[in-house]
Amino acid sequence: MYNDCILSEDGLAEGYVVIFDMHGIRLGHIARVSLPALRAFMLYIQEAHPAKLKAVHCLNTANYINHVMRLISPLLRNEIIGLLRFHSGRLPEGIPQEILPREYGGNAPSIDVLDKQCHSLINKYADWLIETEQFKADETKRPKKASWWSIFSGGGGNPNNLGLIENQSPLSVEFD
Repeated sequence: MYNDCILSEDGLAEGYVVIFDMHGIRLGHIARVSLPALRAFMLYIQEAHPAKLKAVHCLNTANYINHVMRLISPLLRNEIIGLLRFHSGRLPEGIPQEILPREYGGNAPSIDVLDKQCHSLINKYADWLIETEQFKADETKRPKKASWWSIFSGGGGNPNNLGLIENQSPLSVEFD
């Protein structure tokens, strides 16, 4: 929702650098994530989101991140996996100080002030956000994808056109 509001306010930028601070995240938090919801979110980010991602930095990652990434890497394209950077504690180099909150040593407002600005923006667009929840796609108009079984029936089932995920080697995560 917040992202939709920002896109409405500022339009598209050349690309976005996302920073997740995973301080305090435990395996129990991750276990509560619904895989169908995660898959839908990943599909949206990779196929429908109008903004280009430049990098995704995950700060304060735990040592079990390798195992988590093995579970979710089939949901991600190689291009997205290539954007992920995991950091065991410190901030990555090259992030401008003017965009970092004070708590991270930057010159931007504190996280509390930014949180209030976020809530204010969402409240400004509340009616529009509620209205867009009602939009539904007419799936009958969507072109049909060839099924996996069509490769046996001679239906032109090119495995590259079936929406299958490329055979990916096991993912290893490197820390800074």
